[in-house]
Amino acid sequence: MAKPLIFQIGSNEYDLEPLKLDRKKLYGSSEKIALDNEDNICNAVSLYPELSMLIPKGGTALGSVNIQGNWIEKSDMKYINEDGTDATIVSSSFDAPIELSSTVSIEHYLEHNITSIYSLQGEENHPDFVKAIQEQKEVYTFEFNYRADYEGDPAFVLENDGEVFVLVGKKIEFEFIGLNDEGTLDSEDEEIEEEVEDDFDFSMM
Repeated sequence: MAKPLIFQIGSNEYDLEPLKLDRKKLYGSSEKIALDNEDNICNAVSLYPELSMLIPKGGTALGSVNIQGNWIEKSDMKYINEDGTDATIVSSSFDAPIELSSTVSIEHYLEHNITSIYSLQGEENHPDFVKAIQEQKEVYTFEFNYRADYEGDPAFVLENDGEVFVLVGKKIEFEFIGLNDEGTLDSEDEEIEEEVEDDFDFSMM
């Protein structure tokens, strides 16, 4: 059994097991396979044009170098904030109870790109927890970290037909262009559009 998340609303605590919803399991998946003239499976390779070299799969890796071009071990690096101070590691959401006290509007929730969805198993054992989620006019939110890391992601608790879900995502940053440029309407295009609408025959549908 997977480790549960413990949610706290007021003085009550509820333990629920998160089950990640896999898109492949829900909808299935497909895979493209390249075959040669004899129906043998082709293996992908990378081309290194400078040396006219073919690099087979698994022949490349990522690494880090300093400004002098010297290799740096991961253990020798550390995370820092934008202001240069040392970053603080964020504990896993499984390590301590999650207090559901902060809420956001549905509009704020819709400004996020959802990357993971978890179904909370065991909600039938906590009907008062489901009821609390149902009766909340806004959306409960908290910072989610599957494992200890330097940055958590915003998560939202939603209920649908008696089931409770945790949706994890990232904020979409919308850029405001401005209202300096005035739009113009082309009267000729408007007349053409009106003619098309008048000639539309619903019997053709």
